[in-house]
Amino acid sequence: MEIIIDTSKPFGAVQLKGRLGVGDAQRLMEELEPLMRGRETKLAIGLAEVTSIDSGGLSCLINVVTRARLSEGRVILVGPAKFVEGVLEVTQLDRWFEICPDFEEAARRLA
Repeated sequence: MEIIIDTSKPFGAVQLKGRLGVGDAQRLMEELEPLMRGRETKLAIGLAEVTSIDSGGLSCLINVVTRARLSEGRVILVGPAKFVEGVLEVTQLDRWFEICPDFEEAARRLA
């Protein structure tokens, strides 16, 4: 999995590429840690190039969102790939996560 983090915006823009699985969850949490310190964490996590996701990947995303919400923050999943979108729908997590189609919309919501 490739993790690209852009901190030049007023929120953390994170682009994930490849497979998001149980083996990647710990590394992703470590990479996001500096962005999640303090209160009111704002993250947009791009999933357009995530080719697959398993329970470990879902658990990681749930942990990131939960942690942000506990600190009065917000995490938006951006443009999930069709496979990821299907997994979110089947698990009904599409109702729990905040999802938007692109980073421009995420920026508007996080402003």
